[in-house]
Amino acid sequence: MSESDKTLPTPTPIAAVLTRHSDDGLEKGQADIKEVQGDQHFYETVTAAPLNPLSKTSLQLYAILLVAALNATASGFDGVSGSIFSSINAMTQYQKYFHHSELGSSTGIIMMIYTIGNMIGSLFTGPICDNFGRRAGMMTGSVLIMAGAAVLTAAQSDSYLLGGRFVLGFGVSIGTSSAPTYALELAPPQWRARVVGYYNTFFYTGSILSTGVAYASAKSSGVLAFRLPLALQLIPPLFIFTGALLIPESPRWLTARGKREEAAMILAKYHGGGDVNHPVVQLELREFDEGIEVRKAQSWWNYYDLIDSHNQRWRFAMMAFMSLFAQLSGNSVLTYYLPSMYTQLGITSTERRLLLTFANSIVSCAGAVAGSATNDRIGRRTKLWVGSIVLACLFAGVTGFSSQFVGSTAVAHPALSNAGVAFIFLFGCAYSFVYTPLTATYCAEVLANHTRAKGMGIHVILSNCANLYNTYVTAVAMKAITWKYYLVFVALNLLYSVLWNVFGVETRGRTLEELSEVFDANFPPRAALAKTTMLRREGGGLAGLDA
Repeated sequence: MSESDKTLPTPTPIAAVLTRHSDDGLEKGQADIKEVQGDQHFYETVTAAPLNPLSKTSLQLYAILLVAALNATASGFDGVSGSIFSSINAMTQYQKYFHHSELGSSTGIIMMIYTIGNMIGSLFTGPICDNFGRRAGMMTGSVLIMAGAAVLTAAQSDSYLLGGRFVLGFGVSIGTSSAPTYALELAPPQWRARVVGYYNTFFYTGSILSTGVAYASAKSSGVLAFRLPLALQLIPPLFIFTGALLIPESPRWLTARGKREEAAMILAKYHGGGDVNHPVVQLELREFDEGIEVRKAQSWWNYYDLIDSHNQRWRFAMMAFMSLFAQLSGNSVLTYYLPSMYTQLGITSTERRLLLTFANSIVSCAGAVAGSATNDRIGRRTKLWVGSIVLACLFAGVTGFSSQFVGSTAVAHPALSNAGVAFIFLFGCAYSFVYTPLTATYCAEVLANHTRAKGMGIHVILSNCANLYNTYVTAVAMKAITWKYYLVFVALNLLYSVLWNVFGVETRGRTLEELSEVFDANFPPRAALAKTTMLRREGGGLAGLDA
């Protein structure tokens, strides 16, 4: 127990009267003593001169970040979710045209090739973003996404499908690695978690639109049923490419490239209300300068610096946890093969399965919005370990109800079928609340500035290693052992809960650079939970007890 804990038995704010010396220019006044989790300097700085979220400049910042968020929209069409292809795969028009079945090895290969393209594309993320800028990464990704979408829309055979999905995965990998890094580096530190959380939520704008159009177009008897949804993928990257030409570059990248004055002007405009001397602006500039000295000793091609020290190994471990756990929690089964999961619950009508897939996207979006809104209120570690238990319980419910629809019992009571659907919806909502706002956010937060672009590329590789399993093995396993396959994810989520609780490093309440002190500690998870006792002044600002 710290000395402050001994003198302050109540952790909640309590009234206190402080006497300030007159030579400090402060007078006697009321303040609240408050314990906060994070860095004292961070809270002093961001509360000294709070930003107006509804100012003209803030609205301009939102528009800039919208360009980055459209990369998540593009991913939501047929990226990590496989939203379009999940729906198209259930269409009889598609199955007859390409002579495919809904499950099995050939379907798994078509799904899997996107992941292979994604993995290879991620190797180019670091070099492109570090050498040419975050905007260049988004523009490169958008061009490749449009190329892949065009090939898929015109597909005549499996060769088109394989080539188009490979290029699409390649482009989505570069775009969705560049965009969250850009959003994280341009967002004011006090808004960081919410801004990047809402970035991830835009994934569902693509998912909802694609599944909705797929449901409507499935009523067509011809090839338009699956070509129209595929063509929709051309729209978001067009806006991304155009928008990237108009938005400013990341101030962190500019500083690293010796363009400190340009970076300072961007920070002043969007973080400091036009004032270069704003406390937040000065804090960020100092930390950028310190990071440059470390970066000078690094090479863009040297990935060993991701694990070359105690600090870096812990950062890499947290990034790996998030990359793998988020993809192997059961959500990818729901997204890639959701219509097939409804079949396991006795729902065989293609129209109803596509309608439920569309509805699930809306419910999941609601969970993602709620999760993003609470990113600054609920600690990352708490949300992850508690959320993993909830996900395990909900997936166990899906497993239990699916077990009632085997062989001749597939026409069991509709109440059981509806209950299973409800648990699928609840799982999607809970997953979106826990992981969707944090997947890219947490990975970018825990990575050091000089390794962030390369680290985000590795994040994509690890995520897609998990997705190789999800896309191919799931298609085979669900056909072979049906609902029993779900038990794997129930057990995994319980394991994740333990790992997040014991080893998870909390990142809330610190700037990206201040996290270095946490990761330098002997056991970062404990150091990250240390609390600071501060004073809340009448104006709302926070100050340390030694102020």
